[in-house]
Amino acid sequence: MIKQKFYGIIKNGQIIWNDSEYFAQHILKFKDGQEVEMTLEKKHKRRSSGLPGEAANFNGYYWAVVVRIIADEMGEFDQDLVHHWIQLEVGNFQTMKNGTRVPLGTSKMSSGEFAEYCSRVRMWAATPGNVCDKGCYIPEPNEVEYE
Repeated sequence: MIKQKFYGIIKNGQIIWNDSEYFAQHILKFKDGQEVEMTLEKKHKRRSSGLPGEAANFNGYYWAVVVRIIADEMGEFDQDLVHHWIQLEVGNFQTMKNGTRVPLGTSKMSSGEFAEYCSRVRMWAATPGNVCDKGCYIPEPNEVEYE
């Protein structure tokens, strides 16, 4: 399950949201009278996967959020299949002599390359018709909590 995250600061006992417009847009997704739950805690830095030079756990984000949202939108249970398809769609492949496109994989990418790849996937997914008719919104890593 993906939970939206919003950041802000407490000033004079009030929450001042970092992106109040995004927060307001998200609130509109709920029906009038619908019960909601909000948890507040002190902001903490997400632990990385421990790879040298890694600023964030982009691999965890990619599989738990990016691939999961696209797979769910497609109704596909095999996330590996979706991962390979995404690579072919966003240009992370090599073309063989016979014209066959082979996904290159993401495990050898640096943190920066992988973060850029995730960004390309988000932009591609948001384009109407690529994943679904209206385009598929995939939140940024700092906008969601994932496991």
